[in-house]
Amino acid sequence: MSFRRSAKRALILDEDDEEDVVYSFNVLLPNSTNVLLTLTNPEPEMPMESFVDLVKEEYEKARKKCLLMTKRRRVNWNLGATFLLESDGEKMKGMVRFAAFKPNSCHIIRLDDGSGTSSTMYENLWDLTPDTDLLKEQPENYTFETALADLIDNSLQAVWSCSPGERRRISVDVSGDQISVFDTGRGMDSSEENAIVKWGKIGGSLHRSEKTLAIGGKPPYLKPFFGMFGYGGPYACMYLGRRTLVSAKTKESKKVFTLQYEKEALIDNRSISGKHWKTGGGMRDPTEEEIELSPHGSFTKVEIFESEFDMSKIYQLQCKLKDIYFPYIQCDELSETGRTERPVEFEVCGADLAEIAGGEVAITNLNSKGEEFSFQIRFSLTSEKRKGKPQEANARLKFVYFPVVQGKESIDEILKGLEEEGCKVSENFQTFGRVSIRRLGRLLPEIRWDSIPFMQRGARASTLQKSCRRVKCFIDLDAGFSPTPSKTDLASQNPFSVALRNFGSKSADKEKDTDVKVVIHREGKQLNNTLVEQKYQDWVMKMHDTHDEEATSAEDEAILVLESLDKKALCISRDAVRVHKVVKRKGMLWKRGQNIKILRGAYAGVHNNNIYATIDYFLIEGFEDEAGGDTRILCRPIDCPEKERCQLSSTDGSWRLELQKSLSLPITIIDSGKCLHADAEEWTRKLEKQQEKAPSKIDLLDERDCRELNIDGELPVGGSVRVGKVPPQQIVAVIRPACFTSVTPSKKLDQKHIVNIEDKEMVMVVKLADPNTKPSAKVAKSVCSQRSFPTSRKGIGGLYIFPFGSKFPNLFKKAGTYNFTFSVGDSIRCNKTVVVRPSSKEAMWKLDDSLEPQPCNIQVGSCLRPFGITRFDEYDNQIKFTSVPSLEVELKANPGFQLKIDDFEANLKDGGLILMIKKMLVETDGLDQISPNYDATLEIRAQDKLLGVSIACKLNPGPLKRVVVNNPQAFKNLLPGSTVENMILEMFDGFNNHVAEGTTVLINTDGYCFEDCMGANRKVDGRGYIDLSGILKVTTGYGKHVSFSVLSDGKEIFKKESQIEKRELRLVTELPESCSAGSNLTHLIFKVTDSDGSMDTSIHHDEKSRCFHTLSVESDSRSVESGIIYAFVHGSCRVPPLTLPETEGVFSFKVFHSRYTELNVNVEILITPAPTIERDDIGCSTPYSRITSTPQSGVASSATNPGVTPTPSLGLERTSCSQFGVLAIRSPSLDGSCPSGVMDIVQYTQSLKQELSTYNARREEIDEHLKCLVAEQEQTEQELIALQASLDSISAALPECLSTRETMLKNIEKNHPGTAASVFCSLTEKVPPPKSFVLSQKGLFGIVALLGSVPSTSLSRVLSVYLGKVKMLALVCISSAYGPSAAEYLRLQAEAARLGLSITKPLKILCLDAIIPWSSGLVENDPQRRLAMVNPCLPNGDPIPGFKGYAVNMIELASGELEIQTSLGHGLRETLFYGLFGDLQVYETGKDIEAALPYINGVDAVSLDGVISKRKGYTFSGSWIPKVHFPVTVTEKHEKALVKLEVTRKSKRKREEMIVEVQGTLMKVKKRLKKATKKYERFSAMADSQDM
Repeated sequence: MSFRRSAKRALILDEDDEEDVVYSFNVLLPNSTNVLLTLTNPEPEMPMESFVDLVKEEYEKARKKCLLMTKRRRVNWNLGATFLLESDGEKMKGMVRFAAFKPNSCHIIRLDDGSGTSSTMYENLWDLTPDTDLLKEQPENYTFETALADLIDNSLQAVWSCSPGERRRISVDVSGDQISVFDTGRGMDSSEENAIVKWGKIGGSLHRSEKTLAIGGKPPYLKPFFGMFGYGGPYACMYLGRRTLVSAKTKESKKVFTLQYEKEALIDNRSISGKHWKTGGGMRDPTEEEIELSPHGSFTKVEIFESEFDMSKIYQLQCKLKDIYFPYIQCDELSETGRTERPVEFEVCGADLAEIAGGEVAITNLNSKGEEFSFQIRFSLTSEKRKGKPQEANARLKFVYFPVVQGKESIDEILKGLEEEGCKVSENFQTFGRVSIRRLGRLLPEIRWDSIPFMQRGARASTLQKSCRRVKCFIDLDAGFSPTPSKTDLASQNPFSVALRNFGSKSADKEKDTDVKVVIHREGKQLNNTLVEQKYQDWVMKMHDTHDEEATSAEDEAILVLESLDKKALCISRDAVRVHKVVKRKGMLWKRGQNIKILRGAYAGVHNNNIYATIDYFLIEGFEDEAGGDTRILCRPIDCPEKERCQLSSTDGSWRLELQKSLSLPITIIDSGKCLHADAEEWTRKLEKQQEKAPSKIDLLDERDCRELNIDGELPVGGSVRVGKVPPQQIVAVIRPACFTSVTPSKKLDQKHIVNIEDKEMVMVVKLADPNTKPSAKVAKSVCSQRSFPTSRKGIGGLYIFPFGSKFPNLFKKAGTYNFTFSVGDSIRCNKTVVVRPSSKEAMWKLDDSLEPQPCNIQVGSCLRPFGITRFDEYDNQIKFTSVPSLEVELKANPGFQLKIDDFEANLKDGGLILMIKKMLVETDGLDQISPNYDATLEIRAQDKLLGVSIACKLNPGPLKRVVVNNPQAFKNLLPGSTVENMILEMFDGFNNHVAEGTTVLINTDGYCFEDCMGANRKVDGRGYIDLSGILKVTTGYGKHVSFSVLSDGKEIFKKESQIEKRELRLVTELPESCSAGSNLTHLIFKVTDSDGSMDTSIHHDEKSRCFHTLSVESDSRSVESGIIYAFVHGSCRVPPLTLPETEGVFSFKVFHSRYTELNVNVEILITPAPTIERDDIGCSTPYSRITSTPQSGVASSATNPGVTPTPSLGLERTSCSQFGVLAIRSPSLDGSCPSGVMDIVQYTQSLKQELSTYNARREEIDEHLKCLVAEQEQTEQELIALQASLDSISAALPECLSTRETMLKNIEKNHPGTAASVFCSLTEKVPPPKSFVLSQKGLFGIVALLGSVPSTSLSRVLSVYLGKVKMLALVCISSAYGPSAAEYLRLQAEAARLGLSITKPLKILCLDAIIPWSSGLVENDPQRRLAMVNPCLPNGDPIPGFKGYAVNMIELASGELEIQTSLGHGLRETLFYGLFGDLQVYETGKDIEAALPYINGVDAVSLDGVISKRKGYTFSGSWIPKVHFPVTVTEKHEKALVKLEVTRKSKRKREEMIVEVQGTLMKVKKRLKKATKKYERFSAMADSQDM
């Protein structure tokens, strides 16, 4: 019975449904059986009786299915009340509480029936059924050692996971019939993630998934994640014994879980129930010994019974296990101090393996000498062919040298030591395994490669090759490499294994998996194959020179040779050699003059036949007490003449050795048995045979001989043939012996007259001498060459057959003298000649390529460069002109352009080989038809033949000579402040062609200014126009003369003068003859009239339309307040009453237009004395307090009544009789409205009220004007935002730094007065080059800030901050002689003074000639001439993240700036900018700089977000915007938007100034209004009190 729901679940559940809680139990019963019980969603607690009933139901079901269970004793289920459960040492009685168990996991619990009997082993407890596929992957070639190593692998991986401070121990005990492997690893229990069943289940490895963790890291890759297939433990147990007991405990569990493994039961399926492999197991308490061996409480012990092992070989077993796990036993690479560490305690049969002195590794280490050579390799797959498998692998190759010591090879000593220890290997010096491989620190014992291709260096029998045989390579691999199932070798088909095995092979790319990429690193640096091979060879030779001790026994006194040694020919490396005549080698004497036989294959160059030679000398390198010297045999080959043998001579006591034709062979050819004594008979026979076959000369077989051999081989030598003749299919050459003189033709093919030398190669070289080349320069050009070895035809050997006609069918299509040279070595040569005559049929004309090539780029009005034409036949052979042909020369472009050139010269050159055409004058006015590219084709052809040549050329307009204004009326009726509309300048050359697009034209102006920011230098557009419509603005006043002129090449070629319309300011009001002092002058009306006297109604003040026309009054008198302006209304202006001074005399004041001061008029009036003060009726003469009216201010309307109003000077008095209450205001002048001269206070109050109304109206008017200005300013700001958004790609980060060169020039001129840079900018605008010599390329030509541009505002900001203002404003010149005391600088000061400028601040000049230029080359084919700098990279070769480039290469130079060069030809980038920036690197962000610092070796760096890293520390510019910065490079697309942006910015600044001005005026009006209000309130109160 089971508390489970139906297995058929709904596919779609309600959201409120909860997942089932399932508890699984493996219940161990008292009769040593077990059953599985599954409960789904039980109550939190269940009575023990109910739980036992459920177990009983499952037991009865299992008992019916399994026959073995029926044979066990029955369980007494009636003792339900006494049953208890035990789980991991915890007992549960009466009630089963499910909270103690983890849901969805299987728990092993033991059911105790209270009978007092219990068991520790249970049948069929563990299910070991393997995956079907894994049964196919069984290891082969198992041995006792490899099987035991599989068990130790599991233990090693287990102890490696121990926490720091926990004991890492592996103990192996081997007896005659039992094996035990104990480790202190993490152990196993019954939990799902750490189940002991996985150890015994094939394919159920606990560690296999950790393999990927062992890929990468640091050599020697000690990460023992060996698990590959999951069957190492089970198969090893089955191989080593018949029964296995596995006991394991974790730190968390209190019980020891056991698993039984019986070989026969599994193989014979005796315990299989159904299709499952099951085996027994149980749980028990740990023993005291186990607790003592593993203090931290976890362990695994594998005990194997009924094993077989020869105990006499226990020492050899210990040695082999030490070899396999050597780095885990003792390692020098884990400690930074180099101290030997013991990662794991290894014991085998009670012996600590670290104390075992034997083993191949230990013996090998004792015999190595000198330093090691190592490097690392990273292998990676470039494709996804091995999806799911490692895509990367790493290896460390460590090379150790085993020298020859006192004539004995160290490798022989190693083999001898192994044999003495009983570990003999079936190898000798030649077959010794020179490659040892460890994967994750574990030895792969079956890999004993002789070498890898990388280790094979040097020619055969050379010193390098011999020394390389003394090197052993120890390779450490990570888990990226896959081993065989037995873990004794590498998987042969793995691409990484193939790449490693072929590493260093020259043909590896063709043979191995090309999907494997190999990257080599040594000492943190990436190396290429060539460099690491060279370093390896240098290391080998260093070890040889330092440690090798050859034991060559010389039998005579040595002759020491120190001078004039040909080291390359002698194959030596030392500067001193000892020469002997007799040596003893291998127990035999070898003497000078002995004849020897060198067997084929003895050394490089001896392949097919034996070599016979005579010994000359024996040579030993170095002095007698030096190590590493090689011994060589110097011998003369049998075919070498006596006079060409090795020579040893003495001059003045100094010995000299010359090898000549003798051979220098290594002494090892004697050691290898490849050099033997030649007896006299054999030597004589060889000598006779040699002389008999000695070659004498080379002969070519004629047509008859070739036909007899069925060969088409006749070469027409000695005569001449016509071009186009088909060459023979083959050429046959033979070597004739010395005895051959002349025989009949029938004897030429006799074998005895043909020398057959099998290994002698014949070379045929064919050269052609061009008949048209000058005799003094005639050099034969190599046409072809072939090599051939002798072959045979029809039984005749020694035939050198060269395939000719089939390989070079077109050879005789080139006219000239063909020289055939046949040679064998340096002594036998043969020369034959064939003359090929050209054809007389003319086929084509070509341009002569012997002249210096130049681009055909011509300006109209000049002559085309000379052209040479050559004449060729149908085979492309040059033939001579017999006379000068009649020619037609014509320039053509599109169908509408055709220009015939009649004026030219033609003559023959070089004896008729070349037809020269020169002085072709080009004049035309039709270039507008082919603009703007001006591409044309020059055709030169014969009149009577269809022969000619065509040359692509560019026909450019001439320089600017004439300017035409398309609309002369545009300069009429010009007014101040107006712009010239609809005005276009057409630019023509001297032939009435529009000049080329982009031509720079300088426009000087007088009385005009340019509204845009482009300045005086203008470029011609594609139509040949310069459009100045709406750009020229009048800056002078009325009646002034204005002009502008066009300059080309410093000369004025056009000038247009105009006059601004005349205007006059007139006083309309008739002035009185005189006025009283202190009175008011009223009703002043002024008007502006034109030259006809008519009023100009366009003079109208309207601030909304920005038409500012106001009138100002200026006087020395304090009574007339200056600074007040009055508005013009349609040509006239009314001025409010003016208060006259209180002193008599002539009073004058000036009235003028506020902007155009030339419109002015002076007014004079006579001031008479004021009348005396009258007394009142009572006779009380009381002085009155003075009351002065407030003058009008701002733009005010004029008074309405003409005349003089006596209001400014009033008196105020009261009578002494208070009862009358009389208040009178007396005026010193008479008023028509007040005849008595006394104004009533009420009347005066009313005048003040009228004045208040005027001020309020003025305030409202100014308020409205200010609102309009603010609204316009907001609109301008919106326009700026839109324009900046269109330029976001270059100014998104810092729009404040978005400036053009012209804007920055004006900024420097305005904001940095007194500096040389400011003066330079002023001269640039006012005296443009070349008129000003200091601005030409001969003197000063720029400022750092204005030379070049950058692609973004972020880069502009950070580079400008990096340099600083002083460097940015430095002047730049070419000559280093330019300085403050130089004549040129004094002339600069003088020219600046002439313009009213001066240099008052410190001067900094950068001279290009004084800067050390960049000297490591430029980027090829780069129009910007950037420096060829190597980008920084990470140690693995990858680029550094965030790197943008070098600052010096990120400066964009204009075409004119690229042409600036020093006297040595260095440009601005190589000198100025490299001197300023050097190796400065640019990164995206400051974080990128911080990450890159370890790899850039202290080089300065900046980032686009403002971080500056220098050797002294960091700087962060933050939000600081430098006032001087580099201009930003703009495309043609952005140029118009940028110009509009500058105009809008200027408009914004002007409007800001206007707002400030209007706000000031408003403040003044408010202040006066407040004062007038107080005055009105005071007098109003007085008037009210008078009424009372």
